[in-house]
Amino acid sequence: MTTSDSMRLTSCTITPGTRWNVNCQVAALPTVWLEALIAAYRRRGFDKDWSLPTRSLIELLIGLDPSVVYVGHKLSGDRFIVALPGADTQVLAAAVAAWAITMVAPPGDREVDWWELCQPADLTFRAETVDLFEYATWPNGTAAPAAAMFSLLPTFLAQCVANARMPLLERSRDWILGPPQSDGRRSAVLWPPEKLEDQKAGDALVTAKITLHVETVPAHPVPSIHADLSISRFPRMPVSYVPARGDGPPGATIWLHAPEGFLREVEPHTLLAAPVTKAWAKGAGKRQWQWSPGMATVLARLTHLPFPYPEKVFTDPATAADEGKIRAYVLYSEGTKSLAGDLDDLAALDAEQAGKARALLHAANTGFVPADHMEAHEQLAAVLGPLGLRMYDSCPRAGKRNQRRARPAEVPGQDYAIELWTQSDITREAVLAAIEHHHNLTPHTDPADPDVIDFTGDISLRVILKDAGHLGAGIDRPERDERPQSTLVGLHARRVAEYLGASPGPRAAILELEDDRYFARARKIDPKPALKKAFARTGRPLQCMTPAKLFTPPAKPPTGKKKPPEPYLGTRFAPGTILRASAVVNDALRQLGRLGAYETPETLPDLEQIGIWLHHSGKTCIPIAIRLGTGGTATAYLASSKGAAIQPIPYRDLPRALANGQGRIPSGPRQKAHVADFLRNVLGTGDSTSRDAHDRVVFVRSATFRRWGWDWLQDKHILADRLVLPGIEIDDHAEPPLTFSPHECPGLRIVRVRDRASYDEVARGFGADYKTAQVRISGIFRFSERTFYAINPRPDQMQTPLGATKLDPDILRNFTLQVANPVPLEIFPAFLQPGDDLVAYATLTSANIQTPC
Repeated sequence: MTTSDSMRLTSCTITPGTRWNVNCQVAALPTVWLEALIAAYRRRGFDKDWSLPTRSLIELLIGLDPSVVYVGHKLSGDRFIVALPGADTQVLAAAVAAWAITMVAPPGDREVDWWELCQPADLTFRAETVDLFEYATWPNGTAAPAAAMFSLLPTFLAQCVANARMPLLERSRDWILGPPQSDGRRSAVLWPPEKLEDQKAGDALVTAKITLHVETVPAHPVPSIHADLSISRFPRMPVSYVPARGDGPPGATIWLHAPEGFLREVEPHTLLAAPVTKAWAKGAGKRQWQWSPGMATVLARLTHLPFPYPEKVFTDPATAADEGKIRAYVLYSEGTKSLAGDLDDLAALDAEQAGKARALLHAANTGFVPADHMEAHEQLAAVLGPLGLRMYDSCPRAGKRNQRRARPAEVPGQDYAIELWTQSDITREAVLAAIEHHHNLTPHTDPADPDVIDFTGDISLRVILKDAGHLGAGIDRPERDERPQSTLVGLHARRVAEYLGASPGPRAAILELEDDRYFARARKIDPKPALKKAFARTGRPLQCMTPAKLFTPPAKPPTGKKKPPEPYLGTRFAPGTILRASAVVNDALRQLGRLGAYETPETLPDLEQIGIWLHHSGKTCIPIAIRLGTGGTATAYLASSKGAAIQPIPYRDLPRALANGQGRIPSGPRQKAHVADFLRNVLGTGDSTSRDAHDRVVFVRSATFRRWGWDWLQDKHILADRLVLPGIEIDDHAEPPLTFSPHECPGLRIVRVRDRASYDEVARGFGADYKTAQVRISGIFRFSERTFYAINPRPDQMQTPLGATKLDPDILRNFTLQVANPVPLEIFPAFLQPGDDLVAYATLTSANIQTPC
């Protein structure tokens, strides 16, 4: 198939001039309730600086009464509850009373009879017409959606999907509203979930959902409505292990569904999400699953139905999902393990299935093929089109410009050394084969030491062979050990550093190590963070590689003219394995200061390239800058505790500096100001005597800095070629701040990049003409004058057949396939010099930023 020359985003826009007026009922929280709530929370021991725990109340009110479409975080607001006509004030008043007893008042507090205080008559609604498509424009030309677009519109759109029984693959489907979210996002979920039977992984449940939310694009005057297709999975076998995330105990989420309503039979179907924690149970003498304080504990006080007990849900999830007035579904998280048989059948399992696994992961894997994303998006556009939503026009390819290759400077005669720590001879062979056959270096074994191999060619590389041994094992958590995970990781890092000892010279390390899912299955803590820190402290920046496998010929030769797969020339490994090993070697060399060749458009001048990162470690900030000079020398900059950039250090010394705690800005009232000081130093925008004037381009990731010292990076504030310096707070209602022009900042260019991150701010993108051309595409595509989207798919994302749709309920086996699709990198050349080529800087950004900075 041909390569598509245009891209379509999986998001919709509003037809200009369209309105969607909805008649709503709006109510404030009664003053007498609010005063009593605040007083009770103070009696619980929280002072006036603590706000009440409203998140559980928001999810409870929206979930219990489908007429309620929004509940505000601010209890004193005059639009605390927004509902459609018909909201049940009796239910709402009872919910507030139960929430007050459970979450606000001290245990056993008799100061207030909440059931008596919260009377339905106190909730008075007033009529209000809301335009769900209301938006304005910020002074910089970016859309300014009204609050209703963020808080109300996603729920109304999800309800439209459910009411229309939105079809997929020409078949009408049954949808249900997903659990309400406090940020206004809402999902439409295919319901009930499909039962997936798998001989190896056991029975499980799986379904698809479309999450709707509102986003903006810099300098684009109309909001975007994103529709993200994703998978939700639920185990049916007894859950034996859930990995802990961070320092706390293991936690999970249970979805709740009442087929006949939680409080009333007339309730439209909806789902609720309740968090659970595996905490110490005094009577049982062990850890058990318990409801976390919040929505579930409040709901249990309200409903007359038998409420699920979390420990039983995890012990017998199949029964919990099939029986009872309230159905419970354990939401699967990566690494969760289930038993291969019933708890009562383990003895028989040991006897009858010797050699088979007693624990297993979920049979379904994440991701959809590109055609599934486009199918859901097109069907959504058809359902929502009558409301005034339409698909975005296709984004044309920006064009390929001639590139010139540049190679960073290297010290003449530079020798590199890598320690290769492996557990298997096969992985060791794969790495050495990649160095010899892919990097084209000639091996020479040291006669005096068979564990040392010198490679010669373009570079001189010494490889020291090591036995990984116990380094590849996970970190044990002894039974009843209550210490935080960070403590155990820190102790392990110290032990490993003592075992390694100081490096005798500059060298990197490659370690054969299983992935995090392996350690989750083994009920161990993933040692990778501790190993990274320990190796760096001893002068060995570390790269990890999962075990390699030998090439296996296909059982059946391919049909037609397709060439059968072969091992990489001169090796016993598949090309993908050699390329993976080569990438690890390149990463190790890069950490030793050898950056390798890169491409830059021919039309650009010789530029210093600067990447800026901001890492959060708890409440501590660690800003990092790396500068690649025109001469090819890479240097790193870290911050002092007061934000000033310290003296440059060689790039290869950065891992050791970070592992030793350098560059950390502690929390405090001046933390953001110190981050801003660091940014200004890196930009070189000092006074007229210290201001840099050479050609340089700065790549900055908006997600990390826009709320940490650089308001200008926000969509609503960023101005093309008008720079607002870091540290200047922008008040939306005050006079515009002082801006600097390119003339006042000679040589400076700034490119803002934004990836999908955890908030899904960037929509997915696929070939617009995917039915006649490639659906997976790569390159740069132009959304508007200044906004570009770059796609660079990885080879391992091309393995699943493109026709393996997961939206066909007749082919459930496709759910077992793992699918990964690239998400475009949003590129916004924000600050350029006169005469600069926008496309050239977008091309430079796309080519040289593999992981957005």
